[in-house]
Amino acid sequence: MDSDYMNMLINDRKNRVWQLEKLIISMNISSEMHKSFCTFLAEKVLQQLEKGADSKKIQGIIKSELCVGYGLYMHEFNSEKITNDIMNWRKNN
Repeated sequence: MDSDYMNMLINDRKNRVWQLEKLIISMNISSEMHKSFCTFLAEKVLQQLEKGADSKKIQGIIKSELCVGYGLYMHEFNSEKITNDIMNWRKNN
């Protein structure tokens, strides 16, 4: 594999993370959510999507990361809507 091809793959993945991060930010899940957490969540979700994870798995990750990782309560966000938005994004990209 040549370096141009590797750079193209790296740039493509960075772009997908950035697009997913923008989507997560646009959801305004929490007004105090740090951009770095959105980047982390985008990376984690994209990694699972690349492995073929279904919406149930993605929803579990979202619940876990927003509750355990970020400290939100379940009633503070709609994990089903977030998951649906992410799965629709994936389908269209």
